[in-house]
Amino acid sequence: MMTEFENNAIEVMLTAGISEEHIQRQKKAFIKAAELEDYYDPVADNEGPSKEIPVQKISGIKGKEKLAGESVYDLFMGVTGECDTEKIKEHLHSLQKNGLAFQQAFYSGDFNLEPVHQLQFNYYQEDDCYILQEQGLHRLVAAKMFDAPYLSGVVTVYELNEANKKLYAEYISLKELLRLTDMKGMTLDLFREKNNF
Repeated sequence: MMTEFENNAIEVMLTAGISEEHIQRQKKAFIKAAELEDYYDPVADNEGPSKEIPVQKISGIKGKEKLAGESVYDLFMGVTGECDTEKIKEHLHSLQKNGLAFQQAFYSGDFNLEPVHQLQFNYYQEDDCYILQEQGLHRLVAAKMFDAPYLSGVVTVYELNEANKKLYAEYISLKELLRLTDMKGMTLDLFREKNNF
């Protein structure tokens, strides 16, 4: 059963020109865990503003690991309680007042580059994906719901570290084994220390 907010939000989006199909697809668009940082290294002197971060390539949010597996739809509609409902209402009001083209352009505009509102992203080259760094969940979720092609922000580029990726895979395997044998306390740092990394 849908809530009153959900019904009103869908009506606003449909009226603005967002397809029912796109809205429903967001129920199957899930936020992923931001584990890539464990086996990537930053590329030196490779940070700068961008107005063309493809929204469909933004797959996770650092510092919000508990959101892994949550759908964009549920985050937007407030089902999870993680997204600021008042801020989502502001996005809906702006969509209703200014139209879809304006709202989509807003997400890729200068607003996200201003120091007070700046969004930070890490770009992982080999996985070809972006991870939002801590702030801006409501903007990301609204941009995905409103089918915005791009989001702006400051991007730091990362490259794959093969040795760390192999180590990370071993750690995950051992962690699962420990879980199955009910042993506790193994962290990635402790694992690296024990293996002299």
